[in-house]
Amino acid sequence: MTTHSPVSPTFRDTLFHLRRELLTAVLLGTLGGLQRGCALLPQRHKPVAEPVLPANPVHPLDYRPLENACFQQPFGFYRLLRDQYPVYQLPNRVYCISRHEDIEAASRDVDTFCSAHQGIVANLKPGQNLLREIRKFERLTTLGLIPADVLATSDPPHHTVERKVGHTSLNAHFVKGLEPEVEALCQQMLDGVIEAGQMEFMQAFGWRLPMLLIIRLLGLPEQDFEQIKQWCVDILNSQNGIQNRAELLQSYQAALTFLRYCWRQYRLARRHPQDNLLGILVRAAADPASPFDDRKAVSAIFQLLIAGSDSSATTMGNALKTLIERPDLQTMLRQDEALIPAFVEEVFRLESAFQGHFRWTRKDTQMHGVKLPRGSRIFLLWASGNRDERFWEDPDTFILNRRNAKKHLTFGHGIHACLGRELARMEITIVLKAFLRRTRNLQIAGDTPFVASMFARTLLQLPITFDPVTADANRQHPVEEIP
Repeated sequence: MTTHSPVSPTFRDTLFHLRRELLTAVLLGTLGGLQRGCALLPQRHKPVAEPVLPANPVHPLDYRPLENACFQQPFGFYRLLRDQYPVYQLPNRVYCISRHEDIEAASRDVDTFCSAHQGIVANLKPGQNLLREIRKFERLTTLGLIPADVLATSDPPHHTVERKVGHTSLNAHFVKGLEPEVEALCQQMLDGVIEAGQMEFMQAFGWRLPMLLIIRLLGLPEQDFEQIKQWCVDILNSQNGIQNRAELLQSYQAALTFLRYCWRQYRLARRHPQDNLLGILVRAAADPASPFDDRKAVSAIFQLLIAGSDSSATTMGNALKTLIERPDLQTMLRQDEALIPAFVEEVFRLESAFQGHFRWTRKDTQMHGVKLPRGSRIFLLWASGNRDERFWEDPDTFILNRRNAKKHLTFGHGIHACLGRELARMEITIVLKAFLRRTRNLQIAGDTPFVASMFARTLLQLPITFDPVTADANRQHPVEEIP
């Protein structure tokens, strides 16, 4: 009788990574060839100049979420949907849910409204079957070629374990301990630009500070910042709803390359786990009793870098823009810095970093008499719920110290409420405090368009000018000493 010795875990692991690297290279080559082929074909782009859409639309067919005018000012359409079409199906067959109460209900009902596979839900093409595409996705996930659903894109029971791991690394006590480091980073970045009296805030500060911080927390090489940032931008663009084929191929290439980078950094960290977020993920994946494995850990790195940079950057830019446009609020905050957290919450509510997130229905259901068959694609409009007059008093007005200020949906709701929300609050508060202390006469010095996206509400640019505050002038508002 012939006996076969079992394959060692080390050999299986080596084989898995050899196959993953080889398949990644093949896929990148294929995508590159397709992209070069697309470059030879004429590309269709929407004209830059578009008519301004009505502020008070009267028919939902005027709601064209993939056109620039809607990107810039969608709130009139959100009101129309809330009032007359609370569950509205777009021409691409995605159902928009727009009322605060309904969004909360759908967020809590994870048995019906699934958070997984959001990339597939966002980019499903006509004729494609959602459930069939999900099965393809799961095969590629098993091979380690695309990120597994984790944290924001998973549901119980796996999500319960993943959230516990995430909470270990991003709890309120940990975030509070980071304040001196964030203050030091903010002051260092300001020192490098303050004397110029001008900057393009989004590139010089908004994107830079949160991403540098999450890179440090993970223990990744800081010299990789520019490359990581570009990967994140390319990947986020795949969610904007308006990419042509060549641009979508570029996003896919970025995702493959970025995930390969995350795998390589994870494997390096696995040899000698450090006392950082990456080390926490390595140790969690090494627990044989936990379903949290290497694929989940690498996918968490991928997700933390993308989400951890974009939402903070978006709100940081919108907060500074609001502050400049509202001198009355700026004066109040200069006189009483204790009002800054309340100001930040209203910015979160009125200028949601993400307009919404996708779900899909696991089973037949209905809402407001609209049937939602199994496999329906759903878009939960956080930004609409944040202005729902059924929930908010005078919802379009900026009101400091609202009684229900933190009930906004900007960080999601229910079990998928963003783990990094306290980190975002802390980063933005510190940056606003620094700009109020170290500048005077803040002005906007050019156009401030939003990125073309139905998904995110990020300023493409925020050019500003200011008068630097001298050491003597700043004695009235001294900067706290950084240990």
